[in-house]
Amino acid sequence: MKERIKRGKEKIKIIKKEIKEEVIFNVPNTITLMRLILGFFVVYMIFSGFSRLTIALVFAFAAITDFFDGYLARKLKQTTSIGARLDQVADRVFTITIVVALLFYFILYTHEKVIFLFLIMSREIVALPGFLIRMVRDKSAYKVRYIGKLMTFVQSIAVGLLILGVSWIIYPVMITSIIGIIAGLDYLKDSIS
Repeated sequence: MKERIKRGKEKIKIIKKEIKEEVIFNVPNTITLMRLILGFFVVYMIFSGFSRLTIALVFAFAAITDFFDGYLARKLKQTTSIGARLDQVADRVFTITIVVALLFYFILYTHEKVIFLFLIMSREIVALPGFLIRMVRDKSAYKVRYIGKLMTFVQSIAVGLLILGVSWIIYPVMITSIIGIIAGLDYLKDSIS
């Protein structure tokens, strides 16, 4: 237990050092934070009677910021380790918050689409043991890979189409689920190694 507390204190020192050395409020990090705020706004819109199209458009705009924060970080030479961590956290919080809101909405109003949400979240479900292993082992952050970026992209499309209520939603949901399982297993494998 004492060793764990010691590692925790060392980690806090490293994070404080990174914060002092890095510019936290730059263009990419601001875009990432905007995605988080828009995610909560989408949740508000879901329960406030906004049209599906309006919700889908705001969601799509927020989801697209995931591309631009990384692109601008590289283009403007504003990449930071804090920004990389913030982006990963923002991606998960953004997606999970909206999916949980949709889950409650579908449970309350239309029961048939609940299973689609679980399929869309396949990466998070499969990767959860890896996340727990990473925490227990105090392992460093997962390096972003192509499969993870691809999953975030197709997951955003599937959630947007689910919000719109397209009749052929099963196809993007299945594609998302398959890619999610692969991405989740990749994360799990990296966490175990």
